[in-house]
Amino acid sequence: PSIKLIETNDTALFAKNISENKLEGLGAIASVESAKMYGLEVLSESIQTIKNNVTRFVIVEKKISDTKDFTKASLKFVLDHKRGSLASVLNAMSDCSLNLTKIQSIPVIKTPGKYAFFVDVTFDKKDDYDKAISIIKIMAQEFKILGEY
Repeated sequence: PSIKLIETNDTALFAKNISENKLEGLGAIASVESAKMYGLEVLSESIQTIKNNVTRFVIVEKKISDTKDFTKASLKFVLDHKRGSLASVLNAMSDCSLNLTKIQSIPVIKTPGKYAFFVDVTFDKKDDYDKAISIIKIMAQEFKILGEY
């Protein structure tokens, strides 16, 4: 079949739009709850490629939170492109009792062979986290704390 993909910011809102405007020939990939709420027919359930797929949502604010009780952080860093540089950072995290829960590498634009690493870490003691951050800042060419929760 010939299907045209239309990207939207909100799948449930698009399902509502289909229902309210009685748009025929259109479908939305949305939850079963959305279909029930807007009186739409579910053509197929569980269409995800990965069976236990999970979507992660993050709330972003302009102001910095005053909370000091965070135990998780999202970090971004860029390292020298040399053997063992990532392993050294990961060892520093481990030595400081940080638990790596996510890691993703993305190529740095216009710099072949160089990658930005995005990581999520958890920890029990803020002192351990602070020590790890100070070490990683020395090891990285670029470093940024994306969020602390």
